[in-house]
Amino acid sequence: MRDISLNQAFLAAIGLILACTLALGLSLLGAYHRDLRDSEQSLARISAFRDVLIAASRISAERGPTNAALGLERGANDPAIARLSAFRQSSDEAIARIASGPALGPAVEGLRSRLAKARREVDALLAQPLAARSRDGIEQAIFGMFSAYDATRPVVDTAMTDLLASDHALVGEALIARMVSELRDYAGRLGSYVVIAIARGEPISGANRAAFEQTRGRVLQLWDVVGARLAAHPSPAVWDAQRSVTREFFDAGLKLIEETDRRLRNPGGGDTPESFTNAIVPSFAPIERLRDAFVDAAIARLSDASSQARTALIFASAVTALILGVVVVLLLASRNFLFRPLMLAREHVIDFAEGRLAQPIEPRGQREMRHLFQALATLRTRLVEREQLDIERSRLTAELRLQADTDGLTGVLNRGALERAVVQLAGMPEAPSSIGLILLDLDHFKAVNDQHGHTAGDSALRLSAGRLRGVLREEDIVARFGGEEFAIVVPDAGAARLAEIAERLRRAIEDKPFPLEDGGVITLTASLGIARVATEGDIWPALLKAADGALYEAKRQGRNRVVTWRAAG
Repeated sequence: MRDISLNQAFLAAIGLILACTLALGLSLLGAYHRDLRDSEQSLARISAFRDVLIAASRISAERGPTNAALGLERGANDPAIARLSAFRQSSDEAIARIASGPALGPAVEGLRSRLAKARREVDALLAQPLAARSRDGIEQAIFGMFSAYDATRPVVDTAMTDLLASDHALVGEALIARMVSELRDYAGRLGSYVVIAIARGEPISGANRAAFEQTRGRVLQLWDVVGARLAAHPSPAVWDAQRSVTREFFDAGLKLIEETDRRLRNPGGGDTPESFTNAIVPSFAPIERLRDAFVDAAIARLSDASSQARTALIFASAVTALILGVVVVLLLASRNFLFRPLMLAREHVIDFAEGRLAQPIEPRGQREMRHLFQALATLRTRLVEREQLDIERSRLTAELRLQADTDGLTGVLNRGALERAVVQLAGMPEAPSSIGLILLDLDHFKAVNDQHGHTAGDSALRLSAGRLRGVLREEDIVARFGGEEFAIVVPDAGAARLAEIAERLRRAIEDKPFPLEDGGVITLTASLGIARVATEGDIWPALLKAADGALYEAKRQGRNRVVTWRAAG
């Protein structure tokens, strides 16, 4: 067999090195091209996500003129009806702007159907004289508009999933934008509960009172999370919008809701659905401005990233072509001077391709050859930074998931996490034969906040959560259900065992006073409702309804007691 000459070997090496250099250039160009494509996709999808959030807010905002119209006598050329029609048109236009495809289409159609049904219920009431509109009918119409907004959640979920599929780094911004949108709806719901009470001519009570307090707690919880996340936001527009929300809604709007709620407890108040709605609705506008400012800032950032990626792609193309030319000239001009460094560069390329990034790259050779090694060092730095970014992204995703499942004040699960836990528990292959639910409400807790301040109230809630955890078993699940209400899920416990646990929980609250920061103490009691159902199908709604009924009965009987739900008949 004929020996291969050094020249032939070198020429073969030149071909191999050129191939490696070309592969490196194509890899760089491919990476920049992917960055450009991904940034453009992210920009398009976050714009679509914004359209979905705007549509959801329009539907939520439609409740304002709806509430006002329900409290007025309808007449020809009625400004309230004209305003309601304008808001409905705005909602329809916002829904029409949603880029519905195979994924979003069914959810959007479901939203349209639910919204149309809610509007029909409202229109049926508006067709009646004001005196003929029943209080229950007005309440159901408002709840119907609640359900219309609830139908936006599958649309938002799908749009958010589509957004994060293109860019996982947007998870934090998507969650905050969604939280701000939900904050707008929950704020509106607070006002709607007050409108229901005004229409009834009586204070908020019963299930509506519980829902009102839970919604208020959710508003404060969402604002705590959003405020913490926006504290370091770089956009001045976001800061201004955040301050406007604090000033116009939390300092003024929420105060108006609470003052109206107090006035409703005394007969002879002068509030009407229209007057209250006209007063409270403007305080919701800053929340929408905050959402828009936050999303606009994200879109601006992605637009900059897209421009930078396009510039980087052009630059990388030019640099790649230049490097290829330089490599060819230098390799052909000097074998001994360039052969060894290029072989070493090839080894680095192979290391990159196989994920070995620990070895630092030292510049070798002169001029263009040194530039090549600097380019390799830059590439290694980028790859190392990308690995670190992936690790940080995973950590942030896990942290956000934990925060989304945990009540920020007490450290126990929140309501959403509890519901998912029950569904998961019921769907396990070895699910328990039955699941028990205990709803615990701290009696007269509002008096603690009124007399000792919200700091004392928050401390009492944290201590209460700790005492409840101390009583329960490891497999039992405790969550804050909203306000001063806790929920405890007890798998596979008999009625007697469930009642025993509930009594121990009641005593844990009553037997030991709660210390105050000023050295004093307060005593609290709790009312508890118990329910237990067999683990069959979708048990959560029935389980919650039964436990809530038992809790209501415990309060009706005088509080500080345990009541077990008994099925009718």
